[in-house]
Amino acid sequence: MSNDDRRRAIGKVISVAADRFVIEVHGGTDNFTVVGFDDIHYVARLGSFLVIPAQTEYVVAEVVGLRERDGPGRGDGQMDKANSAKFLDVVPVGMLSVAPNGKFRFGVSVFPSLFSDALYALDTELDRIFDTETDAVKSIGHNGSDCIPADATRFRNLGIGQSVIFEDYQVKVRIDDFFGGHVAVLGNTGSGKSCTVASILQALFEKPDEHHARGATFVVLDVNGEYHTAFEKLPSIADIGVERVILDGSAAANKFRVPHWFLDLAEWELLLQAQRAHPTSHSANGVGIDHAVRAGRRHSAQ
Repeated sequence: MSNDDRRRAIGKVISVAADRFVIEVHGGTDNFTVVGFDDIHYVARLGSFLVIPAQTEYVVAEVVGLRERDGPGRGDGQMDKANSAKFLDVVPVGMLSVAPNGKFRFGVSVFPSLFSDALYALDTELDRIFDTETDAVKSIGHNGSDCIPADATRFRNLGIGQSVIFEDYQVKVRIDDFFGGHVAVLGNTGSGKSCTVASILQALFEKPDEHHARGATFVVLDVNGEYHTAFEKLPSIADIGVERVILDGSAAANKFRVPHWFLDLAEWELLLQAQRAHPTSHSANGVGIDHAVRAGRRHSAQ
């Protein structure tokens, strides 16, 4: 173990099971705060990571519980927190190579031995665990051809905020995974959901050199009119097109329209507020679905 590893040790492994380890924090640690060689670290946050050396790799473990056993009193009726025994319950997550360019993999193949040192995780190790250590990669031209310019790069990761678990650590997302699946931005009214979405899209197109998100297309349904100001300067910054279409219910030639034949049965039902009726009778509260759809299509044809 390197000298830096010894200097960031927070405690020893005192119990090893297949699904959980127990770490006793070094004595004299007040309120689970450890003074490391690079910063002061609070190691009792649930969800934070520790690394435990095991042969040529680290076992990455997540903190899931913490507890304290009171030590001898100080004689004044107060507990001596500095000398009380402190324990962290952690669960193994995966393995991380000791080599600086080594990759993280889920699952544990080598378990730590008793009394192994437990270390707080460095930011560079968190980057490798989350696979966000490389912010930009070389761009690829259309169908694999060379780019112009040849040394152009594109974002691989995008910073979206600061972690509430890892101190001063920037949270990043892999762009291809982030926009390739479903994403939700959740929060109370006025908490900044719209600003978050606008900031992410602005960051994509404001890359200082090639290639910003060239060829990407986004459709923003701006129900409350919040995004127009956020995107109106992008054409002058990134030389991209930003078009604004206002749905005002008019039938002017330059307004947004949806052809009636785009609508399926469920959408016609919603549009005409149709209700399902018995085949031999009419509904007292509305028309039958089939009758409503046929009536709507006749109206559209006219």
